[in-house]
Amino acid sequence: MEKPLGNEDLSAKPGERVIDKPELPAAGITNENEAFTEVVAGELQLKRGTVGKFEVFCDEPARIGGTDKYPSPMGYLAMAIGF
Repeated sequence: MEKPLGNEDLSAKPGERVIDKPELPAAGITNENEAFTEVVAGELQLKRGTVGKFEVFCDEPARIGGTDKYPSPMGYLAMAIGF
């Protein structure tokens, strides 16, 4: 059986998408992303996340032990749905 197309098989040319071709690969397409998260030691509820070269922080409101300096994890989830 053929393997699905992965990130390494897709075009790097801007605007060229495999889903625009008349026939999709029989084995399908995969999309792999690695995200890493960690709690920042000594910073109450502060967490750091990295995806590739990008870094984001999240926090919680003061009422549940955070400092409210960054969006909450649920705030990021809501934004992700909108994107």
